[in-house]
Amino acid sequence: MMKRRIVATGVAALAATGLTAMATPTAAVASRPGPRPVTTWVDAVPAGQTSWVSVNWTTGRKICDAKVTVEGGDVRIGYPENTGTYTSFWQSDRLRPKRLDYTAFTVHPEGPADRYRQLHATLRYTTCGRHAVEKAQTYRLTLVVLPADPAEK
Repeated sequence: MMKRRIVATGVAALAATGLTAMATPTAAVASRPGPRPVTTWVDAVPAGQTSWVSVNWTTGRKICDAKVTVEGGDVRIGYPENTGTYTSFWQSDRLRPKRLDYTAFTVHPEGPADRYRQLHATLRYTTCGRHAVEKAQTYRLTLVVLPADPAEK
């Protein structure tokens, strides 16, 4: 009984001084603020063919009015018909913390297969609310291009 009280008193003292925070990560450390792709790798696609690909996104802070544009060398990019010049999240143009959503666009890789293509995805958004601030950030993504016909290898 006495041993339990000593341990409980020690734990309470550590909690009071804030030393327990060093042992467990806080929510702020566990999730970075702001939006970002879950992974920077995009689905592998065959060379010379148009394919739909998607990028999963997460955020530590709510964002609104999101629009993503993509550029890449030796890759033609296309967007959904309803937006034409950009893509947005599947569910809406907003992304909330601890929720995943994705953007989709088409890629048509040109040039040799068996190569990686660097894509640059620029996300433009606002911080939401009455005093929303416009922001933009560019992320580097990697697209894997496979031979269109297995006999090409």
